[in-house]
Amino acid sequence: MKDETKTLFQNNITLINIIDKIIFYFRTQNYDKALRDSTVFIDQLNSNMELLENIAGGERIAELSAILENILLAQDSRDYVILADFYELQMLRFFIGLQEDIMTSSNIEMNDTSDTYLSKNLVIIKKHNSSIEKLIDEGEAAKNLLIKGYEIEFSSCGLPTLALADNRGKYYLHSNSRVSEVAFTLAASWYEENILHYVIYGLGLGYHVKELVRLDDSITVEIYEADINVIKLAAVYTDMESYIQSPNVKLIYDPDYTKLMIQLNLMQKGSKFLIHYPSLRNIRNVAVREQLENYFLQYSSIENQRKLLNANFRENIHHYDGLIDELKNKFQEKDLFIVAAGPSLDKNFLQLKNIDRKKGIILATGTVVRKLLNAGIIPDYVIVTDANERVYGQIAGLENSSFPLLYLSTANKSFAQNYKGKKFLILQHDYDKSEAFAKENNTMLFQTGGSVSTTALDIGISFGCKRIIFLGLDLAYTDNYVHASNTSQRILNSTEDLRQVVDINGKLIYTSKSLDIYRQWIENRIRNVKKIEFVDATEGGARIAGMKIRKLSECITG
Repeated sequence: MKDETKTLFQNNITLINIIDKIIFYFRTQNYDKALRDSTVFIDQLNSNMELLENIAGGERIAELSAILENILLAQDSRDYVILADFYELQMLRFFIGLQEDIMTSSNIEMNDTSDTYLSKNLVIIKKHNSSIEKLIDEGEAAKNLLIKGYEIEFSSCGLPTLALADNRGKYYLHSNSRVSEVAFTLAASWYEENILHYVIYGLGLGYHVKELVRLDDSITVEIYEADINVIKLAAVYTDMESYIQSPNVKLIYDPDYTKLMIQLNLMQKGSKFLIHYPSLRNIRNVAVREQLENYFLQYSSIENQRKLLNANFRENIHHYDGLIDELKNKFQEKDLFIVAAGPSLDKNFLQLKNIDRKKGIILATGTVVRKLLNAGIIPDYVIVTDANERVYGQIAGLENSSFPLLYLSTANKSFAQNYKGKKFLILQHDYDKSEAFAKENNTMLFQTGGSVSTTALDIGISFGCKRIIFLGLDLAYTDNYVHASNTSQRILNSTEDLRQVVDINGKLIYTSKSLDIYRQWIENRIRNVKKIEFVDATEGGARIAGMKIRKLSECITG
């Protein structure tokens, strides 16, 4: 009975996986694929029926028969909405419940399959990468790894999931529920028809890799993993054959991350770098982890906002008075004072009244414009770049002001729609619609760096300013403040998940991951610029390599 139960348990895993795909394709109106998978499901269910009858019992079989009848009736009537509901609310629930009953009552253990998987996987891995096979074969037994902070558990669908532990506690690399469904959702979000080469950091137990390869078996996938124990556990507890045996899939053990860094420097158009985010926490090298976290944050921000960016762009290209290129002569050889909203701005912003406007330009970020106007300081230009609707409040009520507005092509469309003064459009690199528009109009492109201050910096560099002087650019939480007064959120409520960097006085100061990314971007952007002097007149905040630290009063007088 135990062998039969184990076979049924494994077969149910396959059936649950198929059900999840059926639901996905019905919900996304890919009815042809959903119906084809439904046929596969019914065929496999029929071949599994004898085992089900022997083990599940009469009551469960009667329940299953009723569910099948509902499904077949809905399918005959082509009611695909209710058909998806039947699969999700009835059939999926049936098999999840059956799996949970088997796990609690039949003494199935994770190690029941480990010997079978390991021997088969080692053969495949040896052909694929003999050095990895040797490391696995000579390494510790899986049971010893499980004592050392690695934990394999059954998920509710019957597949194993992997949990690790560090000084912050236990965390999972995969779902503890429908593992394949979650992996498929992730893989589907990654997949793009025009991408042929995927580079992934983080193997975990390989579910996300398997689902990505299933979506398109013609793509090339490289998986980089730094923890040999994770690779070993995947080999012991999962079937790696479905993806590792493909000649287009490479598993690369990279304990010092050198191979990954080389690959990232070789990335070309048609390639995509992806991060299995839960695997980042298992990176012990802090510098590497932060570097990959930075990439993940930037990539996620772009992907998550793509629809919003596109909607803004469609509107913004119809509401400008001129392209920002027209202003180059007004900036060239001038001092550019970029006013950001960091907490140190309160120390010196009133000194902006002393600037000789024939020699210096005040470029204010949208967050600080109201603060400046209330103090009687009218900026020469105001720049906005944020795509979200909430930021329109920066100029709400100021639509009839005299200052020219510089706005990014993907900034919130309300700025361009409602502002009555002069408006100049900024077209940016690394956004396909903006690049195409710039090519059509033979105009300049600017690097954004992810923030309004970094965009302003690139404009100053591209326009050949004499000096670029920042104030309010803390890029950190000076005195535990987030922003300058009367601009945005003021008080830092928690230091959890923050980083520490060196401030202008050589002491450690808290900053966020995003602010630290901007700091690093600025350092890289100014590193090889020779003819412009870069000055940090913030008088607080993080130290920015390549910038001279001076008092704002000194910058104004000489």
